[in-house]
Amino acid sequence: MAYDLLLKGGEVIDPGWPFRGKADVAIHNGTIAAIQPDIPASEAVRVRDVSGGLVCPGLIDLHAHVFVNAHDMGSETDQRCAASGVTTIVDAGSAGSATFPGLRQSVADRSQVRLRCFVHLSALGLIHLQVGELMHMAYADPEGCARTISANRDLAIGVKLRFSNNVVPDSAGTEPLRLARQAADMAEVPLMVHITDALLPIPHILSFLKPGDVVTHCFHRYTHGIMGPDKKAILREVWDAQKEGILFDCAHGRMHFPFPFVKRVLDAGFYPDTIATDLTLGSATRGPVFDLPTTMSKLLNLGMSLEDVIVRTTANPARAVGEAGRIGTLKPGAVADVAVLRLEEGAFDFVDTDQNRMTGRQRLVTQLTVKDGRIWYQQRSAA
Repeated sequence: MAYDLLLKGGEVIDPGWPFRGKADVAIHNGTIAAIQPDIPASEAVRVRDVSGGLVCPGLIDLHAHVFVNAHDMGSETDQRCAASGVTTIVDAGSAGSATFPGLRQSVADRSQVRLRCFVHLSALGLIHLQVGELMHMAYADPEGCARTISANRDLAIGVKLRFSNNVVPDSAGTEPLRLARQAADMAEVPLMVHITDALLPIPHILSFLKPGDVVTHCFHRYTHGIMGPDKKAILREVWDAQKEGILFDCAHGRMHFPFPFVKRVLDAGFYPDTIATDLTLGSATRGPVFDLPTTMSKLLNLGMSLEDVIVRTTANPARAVGEAGRIGTLKPGAVADVAVLRLEEGAFDFVDTDQNRMTGRQRLVTQLTVKDGRIWYQQRSAA
């Protein structure tokens, strides 16, 4: 037979290709083999009827945490990812140069999900969140960070810095940014900067960034954000940076996604380049994040289109991790990572990081996840 697996009857939506329409998706040897309007079931070893579903590239969560406090999602990483259609997850700096071997041994070597990592400028990483990891600047380790990335190219894709109040000392000025830039340049990788409650206005931060770098938590409502202290308009420097290729990531998390501010930003015409969760075990089990489809659903109900949210969880993050065309797409020849989602209509309760509630009319639910050409998760029937 020509194909190992055939997903039949769904609506294929791949904005990064672009492709949208009812079609069958055929998989062979772990890659997308064909997308055609009607592929005979007799040509495949295994067939799944996905009629009524949205057949998308496997989702990519550009900002999550599998190793906060040296455990967190850990052994549950695969379970959480598979059930949410996430086939690639990026750990955003849980580990630094001193703790990265633990992340590899306890999570990466034991997981099936495609894991990529930003390595923290702090040698400690996020080992003890009650004390900022760079409050003692001696923990900044640009050389060790760069060496760790160079020695772990299969996992490590960038440098992470949290440039926030109570994470770096008030007296540090721009030194953390300078050191993080140094580490990223030495390793020749992007830099991701967390800007929630930042110590300096965002134009100062942007002056250290280059195309391909990532500003994460761009929807926070604190003083030094993308709309400036008065919250009246998107700063010109932010528009310019996005146009030049600096990426803005929403990264929901526990503190960074208040509905009124997100709505104001979207209404101003500013959309994040990537949609991510900042997921930890706590925010997955107790909320308000839960998973990537929930974050996507919130943005759908706040005004973004279906194509808008899918491209920002597939093709755009694939480019951010340097794997455009290989993952984040269903174009024939790409890795056969697929998320089959159901777009439900009704009245659904959503909550933000300030405990504001919103009743949405749509939500995305994962029906089926295919990873490297094999079925990784299938939603149980209601019966």
